[in-house]
Amino acid sequence: MAAHASYEKEYVSRTKKSRAHWEKVKKHIPAGVESNVRLFDPHPFYVKRAKGPYLWDLDGNKIIDFALGYGPMILGHNHPAVAKAVKAQVDKGTMFGASAEMAYEYVSMVKKALPSIEMFRFANSGTEATMHPLRVARAFTGKEKIAKPEGSYHGGHDYVLQALDIPADKLVDKRHQPATPFGKGIPKCISDLVVVYPFNDWEATEDVLTRNADDLAAVIIEPIQAGGGCFIPRDNYLKKLRKLTKELGIVLIFDEVLTGFRVALGGAQERYDVKPDITAIAKIAGGGYQLAGFGGKKEIMDEITPKEGGNVYHGGTYNAHPVSVTAGLATLKILSKPGTYKKIDAIGDSLFHGLKDVAEDRGVDVWVESAGSLGQLYFTDHEIKTWRDAVDIDGEKWRHWFMHSLGKGVFFGVPHADEHFFTSLVHSEGDIQKALEVSDEAFKQIAKQ
Repeated sequence: MAAHASYEKEYVSRTKKSRAHWEKVKKHIPAGVESNVRLFDPHPFYVKRAKGPYLWDLDGNKIIDFALGYGPMILGHNHPAVAKAVKAQVDKGTMFGASAEMAYEYVSMVKKALPSIEMFRFANSGTEATMHPLRVARAFTGKEKIAKPEGSYHGGHDYVLQALDIPADKLVDKRHQPATPFGKGIPKCISDLVVVYPFNDWEATEDVLTRNADDLAAVIIEPIQAGGGCFIPRDNYLKKLRKLTKELGIVLIFDEVLTGFRVALGGAQERYDVKPDITAIAKIAGGGYQLAGFGGKKEIMDEITPKEGGNVYHGGTYNAHPVSVTAGLATLKILSKPGTYKKIDAIGDSLFHGLKDVAEDRGVDVWVESAGSLGQLYFTDHEIKTWRDAVDIDGEKWRHWFMHSLGKGVFFGVPHADEHFFTSLVHSEGDIQKALEVSDEAFKQIAKQ
C-alpha cells in the first residue's frame, strides 16, 4: 500500500472495507464514484445507512455528517415525517405520466416562501433548474449571451461550465476575464456566448455588464456564491445588481439551488431583500429526493406556454414526480413552522464561529465565511471576500484538517478545499462539541508544522 500522510493513517485503518469496495467498483464505474466530487485520496468511503445527522459506512463507523447529501438534508437523514409521507405516496403510485394533484399544493408553498415567483415549472436537478431559465431568458429578450461570475458553479450544462477553476495561465484582468471551459467536451462556440464578471466586486461587475448589455439575455448568480467555497455578498452588492439589470433590460436569475430554503425559508432573496426575475431551486426543495424547479415573473415564464408562433421547449418525464413532490411538501411544512430557522441558524453559528475560535486559540490563521447553516473554513491570513481571494489558500492544511476529522468520524462536507459544508436542524450540541474537539486536535498538529 502506498505511503500516507500521518493525518490520513487513521482514516485508512478505519475504512478497509470501503477501500476494497472502491477497488472492485472502479472497474465498472469511472473512478469508482457516481459523481466526481465524491472522489478523494487516498480513497472514498461508502455509506451503508444514514439517520439524523449520522452516516454509517461499510466498516461500521458512525460519522457525524456535515455534508448532508451536499445540501439537501437540512432535516437530517430519514426524517420520520418525510419518510412516512413518502411511504404513503408509494402505496398510491410512484409514476403517473399525467399531472398529480399535490403539485399545486407544492407550488403554492413555494410561491408563499418566494414571492418573486409568479409562475413555476418543475425539473429534476439543479442542472436543469438553471439550464431552462437561461433558455427562457434568451427567448424573452431576443439576445444570446449570458453572464456568470468567475468561480461560480451553476450545474453541469455547457453554458455554465465556464470560468470555474480558471487555470493560472488563463487568469487575466477581472474586468476582461474570458470564459474558459471547465473540462473537455465543451464547444468553443458556447464559451463565446458567456460573459464573466467578478462576484462581490461592484465596480468591475458594473463595468463588465454595462459594456456587454446589448448582447446579454441574462445574468445568473448564486446570491451567496458557493462555487469556490462560500462568499457572502457585501456592500449591497445584490441590490446594486438588481438595480443595474433592471436599467439595462437584462433578466436576473438567482440560482438558489443551494441557498433556497437553507439560509431562510425564502432563501437568500429573503435574507438580503432582493427579488430576481427568475429563481432556480433544487436540493432542499425535494427533501432528499430528485426535485427541482424554476419560476419567476409571469411575462417571462409565459415564454414556455404553447402558443401560435412558437414557444420555449420545457419538458421532462420525471417532472413533478409524485414521490419527490411528496417529500418536498413534507420538508417545506416542517421548515415553515415558526422558530425553525432561528434554531437552524443557531446550530450553524455554534459550529462556524466555534471553528474560528478554536483555530485562533491554537494560533492557526483561518477565515471562516458563513451564513446560518452554510459555510466554509479557509486556511489563510487574509479576508476571503471574492473567488480570487480564495485562490491561494493553504490547501495542504485544509486537507490535513479534513482527513484528520474524517478519521475521527466527522465528515466536513465536499472533500475539496474549494467547497463548503452545512449544519442541519438535528445536529445536537454534543455533535457540534465533538466536531470542535476533533478540529482542535487537527489545529494543534497543524500549528506545529
